Amino acid sequence: MVKSSDLSGRCILVVEDEPLICLDITRRLQDAGAQVFAASHVDKAMRLADHTDLSAGVLDFDLGRTDSSPICWKLVNRDIPFLFYTARIHTAFQQWPAAPVLLKPTQQGLIASVAALFR
Repeated sequence: MVKSSDLSGRCILVVEDEPLICLDITRRLQDAGAQVFAASHVDKAMRLADHTDLSAGVLDFDLGRTDSSPICWKLVNRDIPFLFYTARIHTAFQQWPAAPVLLKPTQQGLIASVAALFR
C-alpha cells in the first residue's frame, strides 16, 4: 500500500494529451503528496522540464501528431528519472531502457511506480 506521503516534496512532470487522463494522473500524484506540472504538448513540456525542482516525469509517448522523444532526451540529459504511461508499446522505448512502462488504463501501480523511480 502506497502512503499518501510517498511523493511528498517531489515535483513530477506529467505529459498527457488526453485531458481526463491528465486530470486523473495529476489528482493521484497530488494525493500522494507530489507537486505536479502538467502539459499536453511538447512545447510546454519542454519548458516545464527545465524547472529546477523537477524530480521525475510521467510521460505519454503518443502526443497527437508528435511524440515525447524530445522530452525524454531532455530529462535524460538532466538525469531526471521518468516512466511511460502509455496505451501501447513502441520500439522507441529501447532508447530509454531505464524508463519503466505502464500500460493504460491502470488504477494500480502508478504511484508505486513513480515512487520506485527514487529508490
